[in-house]
Amino acid sequence: MVSDPGFFERALLRLAPGAALSRAKARSAHAALMRYNAASVGERTRSLRPVRGDADTMTRQRATLAAIARDMVRNTPFAARAQQVIASNVVGDGIIPKVGGGTPAARKRVLTLVERHFDTTDIDANGIQNLYGLQRLAMNCIVDAGEVLIRRRWRQMSDGLAVPFQIEVLEPEYLDAMRDGTTAEGNIIRDGIQYDRIGRRQGYWLFNEHPQAGYWTSLRNMESRFVPASEVRHIFRQDRPGQSRGVSWLAVAALVLQDLDDYQDAQIMRQKIAACFAAFRISPEDEQGAPGVAASADPAGLATSIIPGRIQNLGPGEDIRFAEPPAVTGYDEFTANHIRMAAAALGITYEALSGDLSRVNFSSARMGRIEMDRNISAWQWQMLIPLMLQPIAGWFNEAVSIMQMGVAPKTGLTWVPPAKIIVDPTREIPAMIAAIDGGLASRQGTVRSLGYDPERLLEEQAQDMADAERLGLRFFGKNAPQGAAPVASQEVDDAEETDTEGKQE
Repeated sequence: MVSDPGFFERALLRLAPGAALSRAKARSAHAALMRYNAASVGERTRSLRPVRGDADTMTRQRATLAAIARDMVRNTPFAARAQQVIASNVVGDGIIPKVGGGTPAARKRVLTLVERHFDTTDIDANGIQNLYGLQRLAMNCIVDAGEVLIRRRWRQMSDGLAVPFQIEVLEPEYLDAMRDGTTAEGNIIRDGIQYDRIGRRQGYWLFNEHPQAGYWTSLRNMESRFVPASEVRHIFRQDRPGQSRGVSWLAVAALVLQDLDDYQDAQIMRQKIAACFAAFRISPEDEQGAPGVAASADPAGLATSIIPGRIQNLGPGEDIRFAEPPAVTGYDEFTANHIRMAAAALGITYEALSGDLSRVNFSSARMGRIEMDRNISAWQWQMLIPLMLQPIAGWFNEAVSIMQMGVAPKTGLTWVPPAKIIVDPTREIPAMIAAIDGGLASRQGTVRSLGYDPERLLEEQAQDMADAERLGLRFFGKNAPQGAAPVASQEVDDAEETDTEGKQE
């Protein structure tokens, strides 16, 4: 049996050259038919840049992109708005912890520690933000720089913290990207991240201070130090397999947003220039260029000022012509199209980015929110919660274990994202209730989808009912306390006066 696949072609070429040529033409035509147009070279594909490389090779310009994105956030309104919209929807008021497992008493003790540590600025190594403010700070950094570092800082029990650790949010510039190579033990360092021989992250080479800080004077601070991976969390959105660092989210929309900003500046300047010319006075021919006539002469008084309601007589042979500023045509359509492109690139809606709600109704607004909410949920559950908040929960449990002399808490922390925006409560809330009543959704799951803790909600409802019954109040609805009789306000006043007189006697 012949194993050489080219044997037949060579034999055919020797025995029947014409048949071989026909076969070659047929194969070439078949290959042309099977070719992708996008992969061909031509006028339509001239702007494409088909560069081969792994995920990290394609992101070597991340530092430049981060600097550009930060400049745009500072100076381009819609770039700042995009960052605000993404952070506000992913984090909102905060992704809150929920204590589960263990006994009610154990949960209550742990919840007290959570509230004393996470809900206050004790969690922040800089003492400025609580945990929810740090979440937003991290999300802002992820949007403009593409990544952020969270570092744990152990503290002494004598520092007076509810739990002896704090966290620090670091920009990616703290990572020494010049560290690259192999250690003496055979571990690999790439972009300041150290891996063991099977690819697991061992740690990070971090600077003590921001390398571009203006107050850097000590050479000692310019040397990076190795920090174990157990003390640092690296948060970024992984878009490709093998990608080890993030890229600015604004990179794909940067040119669109900058073009829009430049266009608006050009239109404003155009109108400013046009507005500088109000009217032009045309002098008689014998006056133009006549000797002895000053260039600043203004018999009609129109070359220097135009006063509302003024009636001006013109001299013999004089004429006045008013300027016609150029109209701004197509401005709304051009602006809207560019905002749509930027919103689509960022994964948010046009309405959220522009703030323009003039073209939506309930159905279109809800459909747009559904697509955006899917992206928001993915960023929460595939990035921020597993890469930042779950590790922080592990750090919390480890610190509590140290406080309890090595006894690990039997409780655990789960995370509840912020409430979703309800476009029309009069339509959506009855639909939720119907889904619960029909067994298509659980009450706890529905409550969590709204951004609330079901357990805390039940406690608050029970407290409300107990207070209403104690005060003799009656509320309408299924959850109203049935034992409380309605009491008129005058009867309450009379009862209070009687009780007061009795105490005085």
